[in-house]
Amino acid sequence: MPDGGREFVLDEPTLSYIRIDQQAKLRFGRTEVAIGGPFVLATGGAVHRLDPGQRGTLGPLPALFPDSLRWLWASAGGELFAVFESGTQITVAPDRVGRAWSVGTVHDAPGGTD
Repeated sequence: MPDGGREFVLDEPTLSYIRIDQQAKLRFGRTEVAIGGPFVLATGGAVHRLDPGQRGTLGPLPALFPDSLRWLWASAGGELFAVFESGTQITVAPDRVGRAWSVGTVHDAPGGTD
């Protein structure tokens, strides 16, 4: 992208499943989007601050199924953005010491994407 960010084009944009363990994992065909830290899910005018480390906060996440991605990209600063066909948006801020997100083999790194 012109600003130094990265757009992800998935072979299959339809959400296959959601898995929650130490991370929140969204599977789109063969591609897994893993969220390992706090994130924001905005849907229907409501904004939810969620954290896979606090599974009790993740209630709104399963409601995404079976949505499809419209756009998935990472900013040059390492923030991940996902926009779904329903209008739901997920934003994951980079983690300065760990891995906040990954898309397949691409992940955030302190100071940007890796």
